[in-house]
Amino acid sequence: MVMNIEHRHPLYEAYLERWHYYRASYLGGFDYRNASLGMLRKYLFEDDTPGDQYQQRLEYTALDNMTKLTVDTYRSFLWRAKPTRTFGYLQDDIVIRRFIEDVDFSGKDLDDFMKEANDLATVYGHVWILCTKGQGDGILTKEQEIEQDIRPYLKVFSPEAVEDWKYQTMPNGAEKLTYVKTREHIADDTFKYIQWTNDAIYVSYVEDDKVIGTEQYPNTIGEVPFIVHYANTTDQKGLGHSDIGDVAKIQQAVMNLLSESEQSIRISGHPTLVKTGDVGASAGAGAIINLDNTMDPNLRPYLLEPSGSNVDSIINMITVHVEAFLRTTHLGAIMAARGLSAKSGVALATEFEMLNTRLADKAAKMEATEWNIWNFFWKWSNQQPDEDFNIVYHKTFDLRDEHADLTLLERAKNLALSSDTFNKEVEKQIAKIVIEDGDKLDDIYREIDGQTMRHDTVTAETKTPHIQEMIMEGLSDAQMLELHPEINQSDIDTAKAELLEKNNGV
Repeated sequence: MVMNIEHRHPLYEAYLERWHYYRASYLGGFDYRNASLGMLRKYLFEDDTPGDQYQQRLEYTALDNMTKLTVDTYRSFLWRAKPTRTFGYLQDDIVIRRFIEDVDFSGKDLDDFMKEANDLATVYGHVWILCTKGQGDGILTKEQEIEQDIRPYLKVFSPEAVEDWKYQTMPNGAEKLTYVKTREHIADDTFKYIQWTNDAIYVSYVEDDKVIGTEQYPNTIGEVPFIVHYANTTDQKGLGHSDIGDVAKIQQAVMNLLSESEQSIRISGHPTLVKTGDVGASAGAGAIINLDNTMDPNLRPYLLEPSGSNVDSIINMITVHVEAFLRTTHLGAIMAARGLSAKSGVALATEFEMLNTRLADKAAKMEATEWNIWNFFWKWSNQQPDEDFNIVYHKTFDLRDEHADLTLLERAKNLALSSDTFNKEVEKQIAKIVIEDGDKLDDIYREIDGQTMRHDTVTAETKTPHIQEMIMEGLSDAQMLELHPEINQSDIDTAKAELLEKNNGV
């Protein structure tokens, strides 16, 4: 039975304004400058001034979007390496291939979908992910569904679009989602509400706050197919904790400080002219003021010139807020690695480790969410996953300061220690930082390992033993001939034959 379409979850009512604030903080631009949000502090009696001074301040105040910087930086680290998906005998299944390559019927693949979902969860604290399947005409075979491309697909909903939800405690103590209501804008004053229950799906259309039609469909899997992807969990089911709540407030404070500095600089450059009404004068550089000779000296016009010394104080306050932003997001190490801030080696390593921990936690949550998505996929597609089916997200992030590491390794190499093993390992570490191609890196490692053998000119007595040593080191015939022009192919063949005979004897 369809439930009250007007009912909203108490947490939705309590958090809706906060979600609007987070959304505007992330989007920036005109969304952020919406005067109704009050992002910029309004001066006392500013509404009474001519020319809409408050709106002008909104237009001319720059925004340093720290919220978007945080989300984008986290994303860049989390998706340096794509997740690994193993399907076993279903690897080439056409339905799975279509699902991964176009997960929402808009050309977005599964990786891009998960990126977007995680970005929104980072902003809002959580998002709702729907895994459903289209309705065909009658009962279709699998071949007919493939032909008509009727298959599971995903849709992401921000918390602002999910107005109501319910959980039920199961006999084993688990909390199971039993009801979800979503709201989508169709046209002016027209909305579509979808109510999901374990038994049925109700689609209602509302125009001018009146229900103009309701459709009912069976829920063939017997579950509400929504997954809540959390950025950070709370003690409330269906509610997550945003990563950018504190960042958004710092961003707002910096915007207000930038407005104050802009006002101070502008007024200092264009001082205020104070005069009586009958004095012919205009403000501006090089302006001429005509005075009556009989004017009372006490009434002569004068300029109000602010000192402008408070600008330095404002800049110092902005610096304090930026440092607070870096501490809050653990991005201080990234800025230090770019040379934008000074940190000790210990502080830098600690900052890297804290950021790595936060990113690893996010990767683990994305992995768990995708497992839940595939659980619904198997149910909608009536398939059983192969026993080798697996999803693995990269959870270790190389956050080393490569420039500092190279400097340290260079100093270590310049120590010129007599240990060949030490020098060899230092060179390998340098190669690992500089070279990204894995195949080339393996070749370099082999070359470094080969450098431990001396390749002086051989004599008749040392020729065969040295060739055999090179063979044992894994050098090819061409490499041995290049290292020793004084030998020929027959010398190598002879050494190989003796080595083979020696090994057979053993």
